[in-house]
Amino acid sequence: MKNKILILSSILAACILMVAACKKIEDADSTVISTSIPFLYEVNINDAYVYGQGQTHIYTDLPDVIAIAVDTIVGFEGGYGGHTGADTVKILKSDITGWPDTSGIGGKSITFVKFNKANYKVALSSNIVIAGAIPNPGPTAMEGTYKRTSNGVLIEIKKVFDGVYVIDNPGGAGVAPFPYLLYNYRNSSGGDSLAFPIQGNPCHGGLQLVGPSAPLSLSSAEYTASYPPAITATSPLTLSWKVFEFGEARSSAIHPGAALCQWGTGVRTFEKQ
Repeated sequence: MKNKILILSSILAACILMVAACKKIEDADSTVISTSIPFLYEVNINDAYVYGQGQTHIYTDLPDVIAIAVDTIVGFEGGYGGHTGADTVKILKSDITGWPDTSGIGGKSITFVKFNKANYKVALSSNIVIAGAIPNPGPTAMEGTYKRTSNGVLIEIKKVFDGVYVIDNPGGAGVAPFPYLLYNYRNSSGGDSLAFPIQGNPCHGGLQLVGPSAPLSLSSAEYTASYPPAITATSPLTLSWKVFEFGEARSSAIHPGAALCQWGTGVRTFEKQ
């Protein structure tokens, strides 16, 4: 009988504790908050823009609508449509966080940001490269349309200054354009000498054009010194190089011995049209 009384007492005490605990939870002040990370549905700007010093017109080159962002959980102030009635918002040219000084030579960046109603942001950026003139440009005009001999893909080399050019498809294949600087210097004998220093690429690493006989796994500085891209013929003007990718855009970077992002390591040859 005593054991039954002890068991019943224990059960009663446990119930009292459970009720008290439940009461405490019910009394707690809690609020469910919806949060969401917005994402970019459409992007209308390039990863990079290249200009000659004094020739910058980045503002007019950017579209009025930089991108379109979407958030189907909390939406955006000023948004429209969708589940929340404000799922979609346009990121405008006027939403830039600050215009950089583009008067000097070098790399700049522009950034656009939009916040959703939960104060989470979506951001995108683009690079601006300002190229300067060189004092000793090579004698040959490099600008024009070139055809890759192995597949017929056409690429454009555009003049910025004498001896300074922009090329946005150095591999001659179906990839999104990304601008790089190609230089043509006058060498000691009065001829042409191509140069393509390592530069940032869309994969956040480095890219360098090297000569057709360049081996794998050297440093960028070694390629610059000994294996520049080549002019292999003058009629028609024919250019030849390999596209090497690096983990970073530094002269000390070592080539990994294989493709990293967009380009294989084979020789690419282009004839001017």
